[in-house]
Amino acid sequence: MSIAGHNTAICPFTEPLIASLPISRIDFSNILFWATLVGTFLVPFFGHLFDRLGARRSITYSGLAMGLTLLFLAQITTLTSFFQNVTSPRLAILSFLFIGFFFLKLLGQNLIPLVTRMMILYWYDHRSCTMIGLSGVFISISFGVAPQCIQFLMERFGYTAVWTIEGLITLFFLVPIIWATCRDSPHMLGMSLDSHTPQQQNTSSSAKPVQGKTLKQALNSYDFWIFVFAMAYSMFLTAGFQIHIVDIFREAGACTSFAIKIFLPTAIISGSLSALLSVFLDKVAIHFILVIIFLIDAFMMGSLEHVASPYGRYMFILSYGSNLAFYGILASAPWAKLFGRKHMGQIMAVAASISLILSGMAPSFLAYSRHLGSYFFATRILLYLSLLGFVVALFYVHAKGRKITSNQR
Repeated sequence: MSIAGHNTAICPFTEPLIASLPISRIDFSNILFWATLVGTFLVPFFGHLFDRLGARRSITYSGLAMGLTLLFLAQITTLTSFFQNVTSPRLAILSFLFIGFFFLKLLGQNLIPLVTRMMILYWYDHRSCTMIGLSGVFISISFGVAPQCIQFLMERFGYTAVWTIEGLITLFFLVPIIWATCRDSPHMLGMSLDSHTPQQQNTSSSAKPVQGKTLKQALNSYDFWIFVFAMAYSMFLTAGFQIHIVDIFREAGACTSFAIKIFLPTAIISGSLSALLSVFLDKVAIHFILVIIFLIDAFMMGSLEHVASPYGRYMFILSYGSNLAFYGILASAPWAKLFGRKHMGQIMAVAASISLILSGMAPSFLAYSRHLGSYFFATRILLYLSLLGFVVALFYVHAKGRKITSNQR
């Protein structure tokens, strides 16, 4: 249900919107940035609200709002024509696109994924990585197929029809399924974490929700910031090239028709890797993800400039798919393990907010790089930053391991 708000589903709209509306590539990128930025500031408030409402009501209300937002975007041309006597068509287009993308990003990229990650962590503890990895298989497949389906529909019916179809499917198919199947936590149904069997009258203390740390305590910990930085940086990289993927392939000398098609093989790699990693990561310290994801980021940025060659293209697809798999676990698993569940909504909301602020800057960062001469000015800088992050993460994990060993002694 959140696909429409992610850059993988927005990227097929980029070139048609720029071609048919009186806006430039930089205008489009800046609208996405400001829409993401403004929406992100509201996420901590919703995180606190979700802790009170529960997952079922939160995701249902978010789904209803998402469907209405898509129907609003589908009418953007009609609305612009209606207001053209009051203001200029370009200003009207920019205003309505901002409103539409604001809600699209707030709901699709922020709130709906946030609640679904929280719900898994409310149901699983020791097997949280396993369940996140298994859910990542289905998420990867759907996210991989979506851009090509959207591209197929857009070529035949236009972008307004695609947004209408997405809105109707969300309102009349996905939201009813969610309301019928979602439950907030196993404790409400007399079950315990992980086991999902009816609890005995004498519930053990392990079956009770973990009290956990407050948001203030989390913000004062080094663990919070290192994981937030890794998550935010990874999102920044993917958000940047997803929006401009067709134009990046054009500059690299690769076939532009292949640009949208890469999402399917990357989804297969992401889903397969998520399934393989899920059980393994439950048995090792969560901090090892940091080292691996920075290394993957470096390969991804280094290969993007060479997608015209088979070697570069395969390397990019492999590293991009691996990035999605590790990011899915990084964005979900650490928070309950490090800080407990009582204030998890607030903690995850702040982490998501910081990440999404940076990801909102990414399309503009690459657009300005292209304006100055090449997208690959930006990708080379990001390659060096990824290598620096890899080295810092190595030192961090080594120091963490030494601390744990000394405590055990």
